[in-house]
Order: sequence, then structure tokens, then C-alpha cells
Amino acid sequence: MFRLTNQLAVSNLIKNRKLYYPFSLAVLLSVTITYLFYSLSLNPNIDNIRGGSSIRMTLGLGMFVVTIASAIIVLYANSFVMKNRSKELGLYGMLGLEKRHLISMVFKELLVFGLGTVVAGIGLGALFDKLIFAFLLKLMRMKVKLVATFQFPVVFMVLAVFAGIFLALVLINAYRILRMNALQLSKEKVSGEKKGRFLAVKTILGLVSLGVGYFIALTVKDPVSALMIFFLAVLFVILGTYLLFDAGTTVFLQGLKKNKRYYYQPKNMIAVSNLIYRMKKNAIGLATIAILSTMVLVTLSASTSIFNASNTFQKYMSPHDFGISGQNISQEEADQALGQFASDHQLEVSRKEILTYAYFGVAYQEGTNLTIYQRGENRVTPKTVFMVFDQADYENMTGQKLNLSQNQVGLYAKNEQVKGQNELTINGQTYTIKESFDQDFIVDHVPNQFNLFTPDYNYLIVPNLEDFLNRYPEASINTQLYGGMDVTASEDQQLALADTYDDYLTTFSGQLNREGSYVYGSNKADALNQMNVLFGGVFFIGIFLSLIFIVGTILVIYYKQISEGYEDRERFVILQKVGLDHQQIKQTIRKQVLTVFFLPVVFALTHLAFAYPMLSMILKLIGVIDSQMMLQVTLLICGLFFVIYLLIFAITSRSYRKIVEI
Repeated sequence: MFRLTNQLAVSNLIKNRKLYYPFSLAVLLSVTITYLFYSLSLNPNIDNIRGGSSIRMTLGLGMFVVTIASAIIVLYANSFVMKNRSKELGLYGMLGLEKRHLISMVFKELLVFGLGTVVAGIGLGALFDKLIFAFLLKLMRMKVKLVATFQFPVVFMVLAVFAGIFLALVLINAYRILRMNALQLSKEKVSGEKKGRFLAVKTILGLVSLGVGYFIALTVKDPVSALMIFFLAVLFVILGTYLLFDAGTTVFLQGLKKNKRYYYQPKNMIAVSNLIYRMKKNAIGLATIAILSTMVLVTLSASTSIFNASNTFQKYMSPHDFGISGQNISQEEADQALGQFASDHQLEVSRKEILTYAYFGVAYQEGTNLTIYQRGENRVTPKTVFMVFDQADYENMTGQKLNLSQNQVGLYAKNEQVKGQNELTINGQTYTIKESFDQDFIVDHVPNQFNLFTPDYNYLIVPNLEDFLNRYPEASINTQLYGGMDVTASEDQQLALADTYDDYLTTFSGQLNREGSYVYGSNKADALNQMNVLFGGVFFIGIFLSLIFIVGTILVIYYKQISEGYEDRERFVILQKVGLDHQQIKQTIRKQVLTVFFLPVVFALTHLAFAYPMLSMILKLIGVIDSQMMLQVTLLICGLFFVIYLLIFAITSRSYRKIVEI
């Protein structure tokens, strides 16, 4: 008998190849992507890259996500295959095969299928290993080179992971066979879904859960808070999506059924009846498609925005080739530090700027009346931040004269309540706004770290910075020195001096020997290099995570269409026998498919729209400060995904019609 199960295992794989083709493709891609992530995460060449530790950590996180996603996809595909083979297994049972024989047969099928797909996936991963590492270097904007990266431990790790996944499949399939007799197995595929309970309650809970998730996303005020509660909002949205598809769609379909003018039309009646017949299975499948589609949109738009952000980030945060910042240090000392370093390393200085500015956060605002945080006050991230510059420094940066009197100021404002006003009151002292600026004049002159935390930052120009500070002895106003110089040395030469410059400033800071004095520096070439490494790595991970999510989406859609096609075929045969013509069948099929197929896309785009404000805040912390670029990227990704979704729709719908049409 067990020799017979060997023959049946091989013949079953061939006979059911339409079910196993997408399953094998999903496993193949999952194994390949998992192998590539494991290989890159353990690649010793990454240690030779400056900033390699950050990219290794990022790849490790992506490796974990890919492994979990791969396991879910394989488990999901197996459940569909076994559901569609239940009648076949039931017939084997009726013909005399015992449950232990069925379990043995299914085990051997999975053994043959698993060995073939996993080994092929590892081979494919090893084949593209060099190219993927070169692709990663390209995204990190580094010199591309083909390096041998094959590692036997990676092969063993991937084999162990997928052996565990397929062992789980064996146990799940064995349990499925043990808990059902031959008659139940043979009828499982054609049995309708039971009507759910507490549909109205579930629908209300789904709406509430979705509403809470959307409310959290829309009401978060700062990037730090957004980062902390992002996953809480995601959980509420996922729960709400599943509840609404599970119960809400049923309530909606029953409402259509009660609408006599709509329901009592041949194509509407048949489509709605078919959907209600298998409402629960449709709900889970459609909700899964909606969640996976949302993951694709969020992951790809975020990673692409991060990749495109490095140049803008560098422009705002590293305006000079070498920078120095600190507190309780004079401008003369900063000038001496920069000059000495340039002299020691034979660097020709082409531009140098040194200035001191102040900054403060606004605790309360009423129109143009501002109150600064007091010293020692318990502070949170302020909504509105002001950077204060001396008139002389403004004139040096822009080359334009301002000629401010004692109570006059110049203002660059992003705060809507202050923008365009004639006066400004700070802690009870009123200033006349002599001139308002539309251009961010500190770009390429002074770094602005505040635009990472809030879009509401402002620049105030005062006649004399020291006099301004003396007016607010009790206010929490901080001063910051910044100095920077540009040199004629190449980017590679500057990068080679990055560690030397850090060591030099550490020594210089120790020589100040004053309490509360400290300095730190920046090297534009080094900062840009590390940003390219990190942002390129994030983009790389985003591409492959999006690929695995798209594979999952296609798999769910394909199996949903195929399994429902086989279920609907018998019903359409009966309907045709009672008088439904071919044209009406085509209209009914189109109506049924369109009713539910694009619903997940609507949900996914809605989820992304509500998540966008929170997502943009989180990405600001990473360095995506160009909001217009991020919006353009997100819209482009949505458009591309919709085109891909249409192609998936066309292919799977064609397979469905081939099965159903007589």
C-alpha cells in the first residue's frame, strides 16, 4: 500500500499542476528572496563599507520580515491547494485508503514538492548572489563590483527555515485529514459557508476599530509620537479591515438582496447570491488582499522617498564640507580650530562662515502672541520653533542689507498665524516685522535640525542677538555656535579625513578645559556616504519586501479566482440549463468579479491616504524633509500598483471565465 502511495504522490503532483504552479512559484520566490537576505546580512564584505553596521542591522530586520512573510504565503497557498483537493482525498478514502495512507501520500507529495522548489530557490539565489550585492552597492551609490559571496552556512540556514515551514504544513495537513472522514472531505469544497453570527455587532466594531486607527493617524502632532503609536494605529486598521470584510460585506450584500429593484435582475441576483453563498471565505481573502496591497503601497512609497531624500537631507543638514558646532565656545576659537585643521592637512579653504544663533520653543500661542518655555519647565517637543539670527550674520549670509532699529525684526515664517503679520509679541514684548522673507535663507549656510521634528519652524532676524537674549533672562532660550568651511579637496580625500577630523575635535574640546564647553563636528562627505549606505539599503529592502507582498497578493487573488471558478461552474451549468443564455452568463460573471475585486484596492488606497500624514512625520525623522517629493513618489507608486493590479485582474479573471464558461 505504501508503494502505491509513492506512485500516487507523483501522479497527484502532475495531475494537479494548475494548483501547484502558483504554489511552486510562490515558494521559489520566497526561498530565493530569503536566501538573498540571509546572504547579504552575513556577507563579510559589508564590514568593509563605512556605515556597514547600520546596513547590516537594517538587512537583519528585513530578513526577519521576509521569513515571516514567506511562511505566511506558503501556509496560505497550502490551505487553498488542500481545500481544492479535498474531494480527491475523500474519494481516495472511499476507495479504501486509510487515513494513515492519505497522510503518507500527502507527506510524500510535500517532500517531493518541497525538495524541488527549495533547492531550486537556493540555486536561483546563489546564481544571483553576486548581482544582488552589486545592486545593493549601486543603490548605496558606491563603486559597483562583482564579489563572490556564496556561504554554506546561509544554505543550511535557509534549508532549516523552510524545513520547519514544510514540517508545519505536514502537521496541518495531517490534522485536516484526521479530523474529517472521507464523506466530509469529498463535500468540503462544495459546502457553503455558514452564516456568521453577530454581524451587526461585528460591523459596528469594525467601523469603530477603523475609525480609531484613522483618528490616531490624523491627530498625531509630532514625528516622535507618530513613531511610537504607528503600529498601534496599524493594528486597529487591520482589525477593522477584517471585521468589515467579514461582517460588513455580508450586511451590505444582504441589504442589496432586500432592495427588490436591484436584486431581481438576473445578473445582480446571481452575483449577489453567489457572494452570499461563500461570504466568509470571500471576506478573509479580500481583507488579506487589502492588507497586502496596503503593505506594498506603504513599503514601496516610503523606501523610494527615503532613497530620493539623501541629497535634500545633506543640503539642509551639512551645508559645509567641514563643520563645527558647540556651546560655551567663542567664534574666534571655532575659527582657530577650523583653520588649524586645514593647515595641518594642506586643505585649501574656498569658503568659511562662523556665527552664533539662538533658538527657542513656543509653549503657548494665541495669534501673534507667543510665550516661550521658561527655564526648568517640563518640556515636550514644541509645535513651533524659532531660530534667532543677528542682523550682521543675515547680511553676511545673503549679501542684503536690512537696517533694523531696536524693536524691528525680519521674519521667515512657516507658522500660519504669524505669516504675513505686521507685529509679533514674544513674552509680552512687541516687535514690528519690518520685512518678511519667502526664501529659506539659511540653506547652504547653517544646518536646520528642527525641520526633522516639526514643519513649523521660523527664522527671526534681530538687530543685535546679545541684546535680544538679555531681554529674556528667565526664558528657555539656547545659543548655538556653528562654523563651517568648504575646501577644494575631492570627496574621496574629505572622506578619508572623517575619522581624523573627529579625533581632532575631541582633542580640541578637551583643551578648552571649561565647564559646559563642548564641540562636535560634521563632515559632508562622510555624512553623505553614510546616508547613501543607509538609504540605499532601506530602498533595497523596500523593493524586495514589496516583491514578497506582491507575490502574496497575486497568490491570494489567483487561488481565490480559481477555487471560486470551480465552485461556480456547476451552478452556472444549472442556470444555463434553466434558460440563462451565454451573454447573460458573461454579464453575471463580470458583475460578480467587479463587485468584489476592486474593493480591496479602494480599502488599500483609503488606508494609505489616512496613514500618509503619520507616515510623512516618521520619514522626516529619517531625513525625508522634501514633502513635495514624497507626495509625488507616493502618487506614482499608487499609479504603478493600480496598473499591476489591473494586469493581475485581467489574467486571473480570464482563468476564472475559462473554468466557468460552458
